[in-house]
Amino acid sequence: MDKIRAVLSPDEIIEPSDPNYSKESQVWAAHKDKHPQLVARPKSVESLSKLLKALNETNIEFDVRCGGCGSASSSGVLISMSAFDGFEFNKKEEYVTVGAGQLWRHVDAKVEENAPGYSVVGARCTYVGVGGSVLQGGVSWMSSEYGLASDPQNMLDVQVVKMNGDALWASEDPDLLWALRGGGGRFAVATAFKFRAHKYPQKVYSGMILYPREALSALAKAVPKFADENTDPKVAMHFYCLDMTNGAFVGQPSVPGLGLLIYDAHGEEHGRETFKWALDIPGATDTTAGMSYRQVNQLSGECSLPCAIRGQTNQMFTAVVIPKVTEDLVNRTWNWYDQTLADEPRLNAGTIVLIEIMQKEAFHSSGGRTSTAWPRADGRHILQIGSGSLAKNNTPEIHRKGVDALAECGKAILDDYSVKNCLPRDFEEFHDPVQMFGENVDKLREIKKRVDPNGRLQGAYTI
Repeated sequence: MDKIRAVLSPDEIIEPSDPNYSKESQVWAAHKDKHPQLVARPKSVESLSKLLKALNETNIEFDVRCGGCGSASSSGVLISMSAFDGFEFNKKEEYVTVGAGQLWRHVDAKVEENAPGYSVVGARCTYVGVGGSVLQGGVSWMSSEYGLASDPQNMLDVQVVKMNGDALWASEDPDLLWALRGGGGRFAVATAFKFRAHKYPQKVYSGMILYPREALSALAKAVPKFADENTDPKVAMHFYCLDMTNGAFVGQPSVPGLGLLIYDAHGEEHGRETFKWALDIPGATDTTAGMSYRQVNQLSGECSLPCAIRGQTNQMFTAVVIPKVTEDLVNRTWNWYDQTLADEPRLNAGTIVLIEIMQKEAFHSSGGRTSTAWPRADGRHILQIGSGSLAKNNTPEIHRKGVDALAECGKAILDDYSVKNCLPRDFEEFHDPVQMFGENVDKLREIKKRVDPNGRLQGAYTI
């Protein structure tokens, strides 16, 4: 540890007694906190290079933290990337260069201010980190039109530092750039991204339409109909359960309602006509309005898992790409949800269901299964499932129930569930990365061995 301290300046070292320690080391899921002995916050590529080279020559455990909704932690050194917060807009060539250590809310605000008339394919929630989300695919409201954030047409290049200390733009090593497009952070540490800036509408119609639970039958019929009929890449929707987590935190009974988070980049007049069917369902409460793209992403931060509960729940997720939404699928999803909470009511702080209505282009715009590290599932929409409990109430028994419920959810809801259709964003014990990366596994192993021969960058998975 003294050797690590020696390559950093004093203001790049955060000890457990430092007031900034919690902010720079906090995990999303409380059970994954390893309480690092030291947080390193390098402020330049040169400093990060020295740090990684030193770590490469030791056996000290370490991990790399972007600061979003991941749970990177380490019993040794945790590298916080929060100082990599730059932003530049090249209007002539229509791309932005973004520091990898930021949250998407920082990028959204900078794009709105410095690149008016443009947007980038980034995360749909403001609290998601840039580095972690993009290296694991990156799903956006714009994905139905432009594909995933890591696709070649969106993620143009990545500045990285390898474990031997070499800094480069990954385009200098095409195989490494390929691996970073969905393969995660096991190959090098990303410090900056070049993203294509797309000219995009600046006034979007969005917001929540809330319903009582009694509306499930009507929504189970209407949502699949909309999913089948909507072919507009600028129109999308999320179908949520509400509101388990808040009830758990204040000690109130968890009585879930329902919600649609709707999205229409054509604007409010078009959107109100497009979603008239949803507004007309009995019991609907309309909170929709015209807003900026940045404000749309802020809504996702407020209506799902707000930053206020960061580190206070034992949260686990799985997200499956599915080809079609049906009435039976909706009913099976909510049956799983109800049964999970009936079997273990203390899982009410993290058990959620969410169906994301998208277009096929989201997962079929990269050029084929071998064009990026993650082969892409043969589907269109996303079934997202969460499970978890309050950290203060957690026991090994409750945690085991949460893991088992999440592991079984796909089989309970889908007739043809397979881990190969799961997004490479979640790696719980039942997510087999060999299945997830399929025919690309051998190439990923070869690249890993070449760029990190000591196997020091662990990332979220091992293959």
